[in-house]
Amino acid sequence: MENTVQELDFDLIVVGVGTAGMPCAIAAAQKGAKVLVVEKAERVGGTLHYTGGHMSAGGTRHQAAKGVFGDTPQDHYQEIMQISKNTAVPYIVKLATDEAPKTIDWLDGLGFEFAPESPRIVYGHVPYTMARTQYGKDAGDSIFKAIKPLWDQLVASGNITLLLHTELKELIVESGEVVGVRVEREKVKGEREKTPFTIYRSPFTILTTGGYGSNPDFFAKKHPNHPRLVSTAAATSTGEGIAIAEQIGAKFWNANTHISSLGGVETQPNSGNADFWTAWAMVFTTSYRPAREIYVNELGQRFMDESNPDPDYRERAVAEQPQKRFWVVFDEKALNTPPMTVVPKWSVEKIKQEAEQEKCAWVANSVAELATKTGLPAATLEATVGQFNQFCQNKVDAEYGRADLSHAVESGPFYAILTYATSLITFGGLAVNEQLQVLDNQNKPIPNLYAAGEILGAGATTGNAFCGGMLVTPAISFGRILGHHGFLIKI
Repeated sequence: MENTVQELDFDLIVVGVGTAGMPCAIAAAQKGAKVLVVEKAERVGGTLHYTGGHMSAGGTRHQAAKGVFGDTPQDHYQEIMQISKNTAVPYIVKLATDEAPKTIDWLDGLGFEFAPESPRIVYGHVPYTMARTQYGKDAGDSIFKAIKPLWDQLVASGNITLLLHTELKELIVESGEVVGVRVEREKVKGEREKTPFTIYRSPFTILTTGGYGSNPDFFAKKHPNHPRLVSTAAATSTGEGIAIAEQIGAKFWNANTHISSLGGVETQPNSGNADFWTAWAMVFTTSYRPAREIYVNELGQRFMDESNPDPDYRERAVAEQPQKRFWVVFDEKALNTPPMTVVPKWSVEKIKQEAEQEKCAWVANSVAELATKTGLPAATLEATVGQFNQFCQNKVDAEYGRADLSHAVESGPFYAILTYATSLITFGGLAVNEQLQVLDNQNKPIPNLYAAGEILGAGATTGNAFCGGMLVTPAISFGRILGHHGFLIKI
């Protein structure tokens, strides 16, 4: 090929060095494999630097140490299938849940620092019946800190060759088999300069490049009926690993399972971004904070019981609304009632400041004026608020059966915060079989090509639902499986 140089062969090539890629390379290198790791970003770790790091597993040492007994991988599997209403891929969930306690125990053995309250039942998604969710005191960074010393040791020994600022451009196929990759590297000195394309060869190539939550065009192509993407995904989650695999016939699955998380606040209008850590509204459940507001859609109408704690009910109610967004409407009294504001990271004063800027929040002296500022129909919003206040007075919500009617919207000034159904993760991805081999559109394995992590799509491990800890844990587990398996196949 023009402007291409040939390089040395490797036992294993891993593309992407995040939640799945790092454990994969570590597992193979520990067995003596010569591993090449290709990463387009400037650092290793991927989404471990962004995620909350929740991991679910049944029957771990940590559970036993904290007095949680009787949990098993089979119990975990059954709950995933129940929560997902059997929309998750059974053989993927079975592989993930069987491997999950081994993964947590492995991290435990590396000195992973568990949060003191872990394990626990988490209510941000449909809760498990057991204290099965385990995580570190520093969220995803706790995982990174646990595995980084081992990673550094294997890089220093030469077992892992790391190429940062290096983009996958093509999967090399010969005689129907993937035999390597073609990549392009950047020289990072002042202005970025591209180096010649380079081909690296290996008996096995493993894609761990993540999802596509930061690529609006790719997202729109895979989800044509979804409104404009608002995402909190890492900037590197652009889906090129999926797209490049599709070029050689890989199958894309589970786009139909996509469901969004609730609470993203787009502080910069039309940016398409919401920051989970700094601007996320507590509208995904009322288990942690009672609702003191009403939620209205673009028609200025309520559409759900705002006091219902069930995350699944809430997610599906919002999914049916125009543009999958809604305004949280409340008054001055609700704003000043503890505990916490509707955006937990924002103080009362911060909400007032944001409302004065009129980008993602608004304040007005009357409901009609608030409607004008937000673009909502004034007559409808006034009627909606008036009807809700009557429900509060009568102590009966005749429309949606809301139980908590202790906060009418009647003490001005009045506020509104616009929140979106936001993509924390993406649900479509590359189809794989029980051995995590990438499948083609005839459901046949593409020889020598494997995948792990979010590139498989959350739909594989959680189906059309959110199952706590079922993205991070399978990513680590599947990476480790492939790191061991890929090298052992060779010998």
